[in-house]
This record gives sequence, structure tokens and C-alpha cells, in this order.
Amino acid sequence: MQVLKDELRHAMLKAAQNMFLDSGYEKTSMKDIAAKVGVSVGNLYRYFSNKEALLEAVTMPAYERLLELMEKSEDISADRMPIILDQLESLLAEFLREYRQNLLILLYESKGTRQENIRNEFFDRFVGHVEMHFADHNQKTATMKQLNSDAARPLAIAFLEGYFEIIRLYSDEEQIVQAAREYVTIWFSGLQILL
Repeated sequence: MQVLKDELRHAMLKAAQNMFLDSGYEKTSMKDIAAKVGVSVGNLYRYFSNKEALLEAVTMPAYERLLELMEKSEDISADRMPIILDQLESLLAEFLREYRQNLLILLYESKGTRQENIRNEFFDRFVGHVEMHFADHNQKTATMKQLNSDAARPLAIAFLEGYFEIIRLYSDEEQIVQAAREYVTIWFSGLQILL
């Protein structure tokens, strides 16, 4: 019986990550990944039962970590903005160092897999987050100034799409963190700071 080796598994994951990112999931084969690592296809299948299992091993740590970060952001309020921006900057830098490529694969290269709708799952979760803030605002505000929850979904999706676009466009960590900081500042301060 052959013993599975962590170094070999890691090399397979890294090769798959690079190939999924460069060519996309659909155009990458197990044969291509095995050749890149220098192992037989049969050996690759000893580690991963199929290509989708390999994709999940590459992307799910990023998915789980991003969900954790989204849950941590639930206590955002305007009076805590400077602290939140500093925390966001630190968390974003840490996340991107570890998971940027994995997240890009998950968001843009997982067509044809069980994960292809995860982008919508992120949207749905964030919509719930925005709706919670709308409800909190409406509890504290007179009827005339209440927010209509119909705006929660477009706002949530627009915010996440912009955030994902920053991650997609820039590969330099500092550039991403700076762009995200400015993006979040404008979102939370309102567009009037630009006028």
C-alpha cells in the first residue's frame, strides 16, 4: 500500500491552482495536472477522486475563510468606521496573502461544477447582512426617513462585485489593500465625499 505524501499532495494542489487560474476548470484535465507535477494520472487519483474534488480542495479554504470574514463584519457601525477600516485592511491583507488565487478560481473559473453558484451564495449572505443594517436603521429612524429593503440586494451585490473586481484587477497586495480601503471608505462615507 502506497503512503500519501503531504509534499506531493501540496504540489498537486499548487499545480491545479495555477492551471485552473490560467486555463479555467473546464479546460484543465487531470492528465495535464499530473504531467505538471510529474506523476501518473493514477497517482493523482489516489489523492483526489476526480477533478471536482481537486477543485474543492483548492478553493474551499478560501470560501470558508471569506465566510468567516463576512461574519466578523456584522458589527459594523458608522461610529466605528476608523477602527473597522484598520481591521479590514489587516484582514484583507492576511486573506489575500493566503487565498487570492483560490478565490479568483472560485469566483471566475468554477463554471460546470457544484461551486459555480457560490458567487450568488456570497451575494445572498451579504444581502442578509445589509437587510439587518436596514432593519437596525429603521428601528432608530422616523417613518419618513426609513430605508426600503428593496434596495438591500442591489446595494449588497454592487458592493461585493466592486470588492471582487479589485481582487481580480490587482495582484500586488499593497495595491489591493489601498484600493479596497478607498473603496470601503467611499461606500461607508457616501458618494458625497467625491462631490
